Amino acid sequence: MQTPDEGGTATRALAAAALALAGLAFSLTPLASRLDDALLDAQWRILRRFDRLPAPDDIVIVGIDEASVRAIPEPPALWHAALGAALARLASARPRAILLDFPLPERSFDGIRPGLDRALFDGLATAAETAPLVAPISIDPRTRAAREIHKPYLALLGESRLGLGLIARDDDGIARRYSLTVPTEDGGFPTLEGRLCRALKASCAEGLVHFALGKPFTYVPLKNLLSMSDPDLASRIFRDRIVLVGEVQAFSGRIDVPVNLAAWETDARHTPGIVLRAQIVRTALARAAPSEGSRPLAVIFLTLAALIALVRDWRMAALTALVATVLALAGGVLALRGGAFLPLSAPIATLAAGVAALGLLRLRSPRR
Repeated sequence: MQTPDEGGTATRALAAAALALAGLAFSLTPLASRLDDALLDAQWRILRRFDRLPAPDDIVIVGIDEASVRAIPEPPALWHAALGAALARLASARPRAILLDFPLPERSFDGIRPGLDRALFDGLATAAETAPLVAPISIDPRTRAAREIHKPYLALLGESRLGLGLIARDDDGIARRYSLTVPTEDGGFPTLEGRLCRALKASCAEGLVHFALGKPFTYVPLKNLLSMSDPDLASRIFRDRIVLVGEVQAFSGRIDVPVNLAAWETDARHTPGIVLRAQIVRTALARAAPSEGSRPLAVIFLTLAALIALVRDWRMAALTALVATVLALAGGVLALRGGAFLPLSAPIATLAAGVAALGLLRLRSPRR
């Protein structure tokens, strides 16, 4: 005959198994993914503020800000001469590479002002002869097709200097992960960052963007570059560095991120796209993208969390769950610092569900 204690033990074991299965089912839901991403964002903010990891200071951002737009008399579609001059000036400083994140013209504009096409062509040619140069293929958001590039520029750059100007975003619109290649009907085509890695002949890795890697980027407004008459100053800033040229205006080209890496701004919810690209390049070149926890590891965490059902006293179970949650969150931050992201929302939810079930059973049980 089974004793009451043996029966209670068997019941709690079954409860623990059911709790583990429920936690596993929860881990497969979109809600669990959202909660894991929110925890990841919080961990990045903690690490960025208190334990930033070192990285080479070899990336410079040339930003197209509001002041630069006002300083250039032509509208952006006619910035052939300004961009050509900027690229030529960068090339004279002998950078390690140049990434241009600005759409190239789709057609000739010589009919508006003779010589515009040549001005940009000369700047692109000078830059391409001096250092690895990467330019974007823009994607039309309406048709999802690649926009055309004026044929002389396309012939000059060739496929080897072009990359897709796409940035991956999660379902909530926040950018946390990056790819170096976008799947296509022909197999795949490199993103701007992937093309830059190939141009530098570097062994890069893709995955999670490391938002706690390196100090704030050196930043130079485009108008300052155009007015930089001292070649020694340009050489000190850009020589042997990777230079990214792109938009940094306050109301366009912004991307939601866990941590804003634009040190000259205070908004923590979104960042200029070129700044995110710079952090992607930094992460990829350093091969510092954290790995994401595997499914077997998640099952182990869920199983351990489900053991809360074996605790007899609900108050002790609540205390145990609280301590376990705090330790899990702290361990998640340490693991992320070490290069691994642990999905913790399902184990924490399992602990909470176990404590809640024990509390409800305690309320329903008769008073002795």
